[in-house]
Amino acid sequence: MRNFRFLTNANKLLLVALLLILSSSKEAVYTQLSEREANDVLLTLLKGGVEADKRSDGEKGFSVVVDSSKMALAIELLKANAQPEESYKTMGDLFARNQLISTPTEERVRFIFGVEQELSSTLSRIDGVLVARVHIVLPANDPLANDVKPASASVFLKHRADMNMQVIVPAVKDMVVRSVEGLAADHVAVTLFPATLMSTASHDAPITRFFGALVSPASVSTLWIMLAIPWSLVVLLSLFLIFSPRVRGSIFSNSKFNLNKTDTTRSVSKNSTLR
Repeated sequence: MRNFRFLTNANKLLLVALLLILSSSKEAVYTQLSEREANDVLLTLLKGGVEADKRSDGEKGFSVVVDSSKMALAIELLKANAQPEESYKTMGDLFARNQLISTPTEERVRFIFGVEQELSSTLSRIDGVLVARVHIVLPANDPLANDVKPASASVFLKHRADMNMQVIVPAVKDMVVRSVEGLAADHVAVTLFPATLMSTASHDAPITRFFGALVSPASVSTLWIMLAIPWSLVVLLSLFLIFSPRVRGSIFSNSKFNLNKTDTTRSVSKNSTLR
């Protein structure tokens, strides 16, 4: 019995050790994300070849976790792709009645900032645009003055390096001009900045075959360990039975006892039948 108990404890220790090897430490890249933001971050990491998982944090939203050894690569990859997307204020948020008194100057600044936020949010939805910023200047002209300063605007667009964004510059100018009163097209500047390409990032996640199944290369070592667990237990059990005379003797004695018990039962049954 002691040998069997020792065998059970050894199996438990082996299982715990294997589980510790399998459960590699993972850290959260971002937390408190919406489900759409978490999906975008997860897609960017997987397309860049970084294995990641999305986890639900209940009321706090979602988080995306990666292996601690891949943390630096994940952060660099998300930074290059401007993920997660920046949240913009809406006009409703800015003009919420949370103040008793608001001066005309505050209302004007708030209105300009709201227009900038709305335009930035719209431009960021264009395919290939990673980051969008709009800065508007509306001079406070004196109605009685002869010299009137014109309004102006500048647009900053950070885009994917593999896309030609020059073709959308006229459309961007037209959108900004039609969104700001008194703004002319020749007073709108659009500046384009291509994002830096990462040599480690790829558009398709790398895959390999494991016994015919398509898996991520980062998962191959884990799959080998999981495949080796049952065979390791079988080998240890076989070695223990071979090199432990007490266990072998108890098994043989139990088998002999069961055979004798079976023969005795058959003999008693046969004698009862004859009587």
